Amino acid sequence: MAKTVQHELGTVTFEQTPQRVVVLDWALAESMLALGVKPIAVADVKGYQDWVGSPALPSETIDVGSRREPNLELIASLKPDLILMSGHLAPAYEKLKAIAPTIAMSIYNEKQQPYENAKSLVTLLGEVFNKQEQAESVIAQTEKKLADNGAKVAKLNNGKPFLMVRFIGDKHVRVHSTGSLMNDTISAMSLKNSWNGPTNSWGFSSASVEQLAKYQDSNVLIFGPLTQQEQAQLNASPLWGAMAFSREHRVKIIPKVWTFGSLIAMQRLSDEVVNQVSTLGH
Repeated sequence: MAKTVQHELGTVTFEQTPQRVVVLDWALAESMLALGVKPIAVADVKGYQDWVGSPALPSETIDVGSRREPNLELIASLKPDLILMSGHLAPAYEKLKAIAPTIAMSIYNEKQQPYENAKSLVTLLGEVFNKQEQAESVIAQTEKKLADNGAKVAKLNNGKPFLMVRFIGDKHVRVHSTGSLMNDTISAMSLKNSWNGPTNSWGFSSASVEQLAKYQDSNVLIFGPLTQQEQAQLNASPLWGAMAFSREHRVKIIPKVWTFGSLIAMQRLSDEVVNQVSTLGH
């Protein structure tokens, strides 16, 4: 029985459930794997392994080039029956659609609501792959984990809001706030974000380390992994060391979790918040 699916750039009709799927976005790959469906190929497999990690890609997954400029010839040679992409690849949509039915879905956009978008995305993938029950289960698991972890943190937390950063060099940071997966994660855990500056469609602002001085009364979560060199630069920075959050040991490093992911990344980020908050002040 034919099934028609509406997506960001059009509609796709399937006569049967797709089997040979090429995925050009890591959050889509993560979501697909969470439903128990394995892609045959993903853009930048090594990057996925380095930055996302879990759920793990099958070892036989083929790498089809970068996420910005995937290898169209290689994709065509794989004879996929579905290509999944985010709206950020929109300029390549017509070329991809000429190879195989293509669906565009984005978690990060001007709506700045990644949690809602991620739930919609998983629901849509559930329809495409005939995995509706699994999709509902992943959404319910995520909601429960965020609520449960929020309750745990309420007992542990010092009551201070959170500042969530990734270092870009030793003097600049990206600060995650409205529109970021991390912001939606802590909001669902009933925690507050102290940064209220404007953010882009990915949910972050760029700032200098000096600009963080206004937010010294925050708990700071740094997205890692930090290299030894980055850690050494941070430890050697007089400015960073002088901040109240450094002096009072309210800075914690979150290990590898993809901050531009989907529901599984939210679950993992939420677990990490509990792990890190339990050692605040130490």
